[in-house]
Amino acid sequence: MPSASRIRGRLAHGGVLLVPVRVEGQDFEFLLDTGAAYTAVSKDLIALLDIPVDLQRTYAIAPAHGRVFQAPLVTIRELWIGGFRLAAVTAIVLDFPPVLKIDGVIGMNILRQFRMTFEPDTATLILRRMPGSS
Repeated sequence: MPSASRIRGRLAHGGVLLVPVRVEGQDFEFLLDTGAAYTAVSKDLIALLDIPVDLQRTYAIAPAHGRVFQAPLVTIRELWIGGFRLAAVTAIVLDFPPVLKIDGVIGMNILRQFRMTFEPDTATLILRRMPGSS
């Protein structure tokens, strides 16, 4: 496992970073969101990968504009970001607006395992594994 990884993404939607992510062997594009407590995946991704959804496991979402609602939680067996493999990742299932053209959001439950550097001029995310995290 590398100690650091440079992940070339792309800027979209006014300057947010979209990065390539591999979920259970398939490639997707996720938005990087340091304001999101949990990683989120689209309903379409869940259907495509046939990931089971237990509607009894939910998380309260409080969007900036709107009402609090419950979103189902799933466990992703394997997620790769850069050269890092993460197992048993908890994610929220959301229905993203089609205009965003994203498959998911990388939230703090993943990002807190790393020291992060964002280079906006090259649309690059640099992740360094935090000491003691696996």
